[in-house]
Amino acid sequence: MLTQERLSQMEQAVRMAGQNMLRAHPEGEAVHVKPGRGNFVTDFDLENQRMLEKAFREILPDSAFLGEEDTGHGHLTRLSDGYTWIVDPIDGTTNFMFDYRCSCVSAGLALDGEMVAAFVYNPYVERMYTGRLHEGAYMNGQRLQMEDREIEEGIVAFGCAGYNEEHTDLLFQALQDIFHRAAAIRSCGSAAWDLSRIASGSNLAYVEMVLQPWDYAAASLIIREAGGEIFTMDGQEVSLVRPSSVIAGTHRACRAIREILRGRGLTSAC
Repeated sequence: MLTQERLSQMEQAVRMAGQNMLRAHPEGEAVHVKPGRGNFVTDFDLENQRMLEKAFREILPDSAFLGEEDTGHGHLTRLSDGYTWIVDPIDGTTNFMFDYRCSCVSAGLALDGEMVAAFVYNPYVERMYTGRLHEGAYMNGQRLQMEDREIEEGIVAFGCAGYNEEHTDLLFQALQDIFHRAAAIRSCGSAAWDLSRIASGSNLAYVEMVLQPWDYAAASLIIREAGGEIFTMDGQEVSLVRPSSVIAGTHRACRAIREILRGRGLTSAC
């Protein structure tokens, strides 16, 4: 059962992982290359994941754990019954490596395949987004409620990665159209962070062709509890076990982005 005491312990574990990032100096032998162009992992990603897995299993002893740095995650077809953690120990690893100071810890908790609790923490700006199913979304304890703004009224964020470049040309063509409609477009290099900022209004929407579940699992609950939406490009539910395309934001902005993507011949990449 998710008591307030357990939720507080979970949040504290995420904060500790974030503070660990502030003390880290990722360089040299601490940086490793994963398959695909520009795809990295550092010793600090691995350390954070071990720390979070240990802490979360002490809080919820029977919970399963799916982290970005696990092996074999590509063979999952469904989440385990009961509680499952979906974790990115450092989202924005390339930013982290170059001291870009825009990375976060993302931890989402699913129960029987449905997101029920979420934590996204950026220690560089000391902001913690949290969400609880049917109980709202918060930033640093302040309740969040999104206004259903049009695409012209805010920033549309996007993501792309060198190791997922198959559809990048089509995405950039669509982004040109979005650029001419939105107030501005931005990409910070951390999908979990850009997605979470939709809930507080800093971003109006977000679009990416291919994302992994640990990039959006926690943020998906935060966005929905704040009154927004998140789906694949063809309007399906995002998957918690395999990659998905993502459109997230206000209802009006997402509708406009889908129209732009259809006009460019883009549907779901995953």
